[in-house]
Formats: sequence, structure tokens, C-alpha cells
Amino acid sequence: MTRNTNKLSNTLIERINSLLQERLPPDWKTTLGKSGNFLNMASPQGVKLQLSLEKRANLEPKDITVLAQQLKNKAKSTVPLVASPYLSLSTRQRLTELGISYADPTGNLRIVASRPALFIETQGAEKNPNREERPARSLKGSKAGRIVRTLCDNKPPFTVLKLAQETGVDQGYVSRVLAFLRTEDLMEREGRGPITLVKWRKMIERWARDYSFMESNRVVPYLEPRDTSTLPSRLTSVSKKMAITGTAAATVAPVAPATLLTAYVESPESVAEKLGLRYAESGANVLLATPFDPVVFERVRMLNGIPYAALSQVAVDLLTGPGRGPSEAKALLDWMESHEWKS
Repeated sequence: MTRNTNKLSNTLIERINSLLQERLPPDWKTTLGKSGNFLNMASPQGVKLQLSLEKRANLEPKDITVLAQQLKNKAKSTVPLVASPYLSLSTRQRLTELGISYADPTGNLRIVASRPALFIETQGAEKNPNREERPARSLKGSKAGRIVRTLCDNKPPFTVLKLAQETGVDQGYVSRVLAFLRTEDLMEREGRGPITLVKWRKMIERWARDYSFMESNRVVPYLEPRDTSTLPSRLTSVSKKMAITGTAAATVAPVAPATLLTAYVESPESVAEKLGLRYAESGANVLLATPFDPVVFERVRMLNGIPYAALSQVAVDLLTGPGRGPSEAKALLDWMESHEWKS
């Protein structure tokens, strides 16, 4: 076992060294230390930089806080470089937040040093090439979205049983989603006990990588030739279930006047016919969506008798929606962080 591990480690470092040499100017030099724990670099002016290699067979976002504490105790004369066979996007983002350099042999590489002044950042594989060793996991699908919404909209603690009852999802699937969220460092849990902390902003942002407003829902574009300002109240009168989302629902942190009205309804075609909306392949100012899951109609905010989707839903819709949605999502998430928005 040790021999195989050492062989894997040596191969990993050799591939990362080759990767680094390809990305440095030709007059820079790199050499591996005899112990295999250091990588030495030298600029054309003879200024030297030593990278201390922190090799990990597998590294998840949840492990990085502890790793960062360990690296603080390392020699200040070297720059720690975390090396692993594959580093996921979430792992790379967390390493970047903590100022830790990293590399994997697929080409995901980020090295920052002050002397010599050096900054290298390249992108490699977005998916683990060794899938047989690590099953693909994500927050795709209606059940995962329902669990995320419940975690983000309510205050902990949560138990597996409570989440299963709240969402109508079987406990086995809830446990698997929670294991993934814990691996991604999006929540804290006491062993197999209750969830005590939900990192809801990061969770919404992570959800947005597997969810898309335009693709996860069935969205139909329409044109309202008249004034759209009265449309929310008119929608309420013709649809039993309805929830405004998108720009028009970010009322707590508006960035600019809404020019596009987006709403969840049960039947876009029926609602459009009753309101006299025209189907529009281009130039639409109304988007009616059949939701990916009925959860979009849960925990709505009532304003002047009109239901608006929960802020967590609005945020993920903006993050993945058209136009200026992503910038509006950031403003909304900033507001949510600075206010007590959960019920």
C-alpha cells in the first residue's frame, strides 16, 4: 500500500512540475527537491522561490479550514502548494479565498508569490476524470432543489427526519444530499446529529451551478403590448398558483427598474390567453414559467396581495437568468446577508 501511494505521489508531482514548466516563461527554471516535498523555481535574475508541496490524495472544501491552520505553522520562507489528482471548482474557490496556491495534473493551477513576484492561474478539467473512484454528485433535480430551499429558508437545527417530512423526500435521499453539502462545506453538522449551521449564500451559489432558470423550468416568452405595471395583480386574478420572481421580485434591493416581468404559473399558455399576451420569440417583456417543482410556490412573500417567490428562489433565478440577472442577484444576496430575512 505504501509503495503504491508513493508511486502515485511521485507521478503526481512529476506531472505538476511538467505542467508548471509549460506555463512559465522559457527562461525560468524549475527543479524537484530530492525528497519530493519541494519544488524549486528560479527567475532569470536568479531570484529563487521554493514551493512546499502539500500532497493530498483527495481534498474537499470541508477539509480546507483545517489545512489552512496547518499551513500557518509551516516555514515562512516557502510558499505552500496544495497538489492533488483533482481539485473541484468548490475546492479551488475555497483555496483561493484563503490565499492558498494549488495545482492538479488536469491543468487547474494557481500560484501566487511576492518574491519573486509571480502570479499564474490556469483552468483545467471541470469534471473529475477519475469518475469511477468518485461518483458524480450535484444539486440537480427537483428533490435536491426542494431540500436546498428548505435549508435556506428556515433556521437550524434540522434533522434528517425533519427535512424528509418537510420536503416529502425519502430519508435516504436526504442523507445523500446532506453528505454532498457537507463535503462542499456548505453546512455544519454534529456527527450524525442535527444540522447546526447552513451557509445559505454559498449554498445558493453552489445550487446555481446545477440549476438554470431557463433550462430547469419550462419558460415561455410573451409580449405585453400595454403597460406591464398592472400585470402582477392581473396574474393573481387568473392563476390560482402564481409567484413573481426575477428582477421584479428583488424589491428589497432594486438595481434598476424592471423591464422584464418573470412569473411562475401552472399553465403559461392558459394564463397568456386570459391576459391577452402575445407569444414572442424575440423582444419579450414577460416570461411565464412552469416550475421545476411546486416548492417555488412555498414560503412566498405577499406584497399588496401579490405573491412573490421566496428570496432564496429569486436569488438563484437571477443568478442563472437572462440579462443583468447575475449582478442583481449579487445585490440581493448582499442585502439578505445584512438583514434578518429568514422567517
